[in-house]
Amino acid sequence: MAEPPRTEPPDHRPSEESTLFPSHATATRLVPIVMLLFPGLWGALALLNNLSGFGGTVNDAIRPLLAMTDTYGNASQTWRAVTAPWAAPLALVAVTAMETAAGVLSLIGIGALVRNFRAPAAAWNRAKVPGILGCLAAILVWGIGFMVVAGDWFLSWQGKAGIQGQLGGLLYALPAMLALLVLMREDR
Repeated sequence: MAEPPRTEPPDHRPSEESTLFPSHATATRLVPIVMLLFPGLWGALALLNNLSGFGGTVNDAIRPLLAMTDTYGNASQTWRAVTAPWAAPLALVAVTAMETAAGVLSLIGIGALVRNFRAPAAAWNRAKVPGILGCLAAILVWGIGFMVVAGDWFLSWQGKAGIQGQLGGLLYALPAMLALLVLMREDR
């Protein structure tokens, strides 16, 4: 009885050494799919968490951050404080929107990559675009927003939690940065 033919991505042959594992080309195509789970799931969970705890997050995290109430109180720095009552809810809406964009675009990217898993290189590369945009949104909110704006503009590193906010932003942004590097590699 003949063994059914193995299907591999175009122009890739199965490994002659072992049939236990997929080919290098197949394994390589799995990498961006798995990497996109980071911004995809974090963005989706951020939406859930921000919506379910909106008031608490505004009052306990965003409002004190913007008002710079937990800094050293240096007047030459605290002029940046924002105390308008509408600012904290608006800031959380903006953060939630960008986190949601990161999550949705990354999850769409996963779907596009799965649908094009065995497609030729040109189609596979086009399927990466939503994931690339999702990673960029993640880097904007967690890298630029949390690390730069919250951390250094609003001096969150001076607070009781110290540099934890910036480290949290880095922990969220770094996998998106790594995923972006993987996604930017064009298949040929």
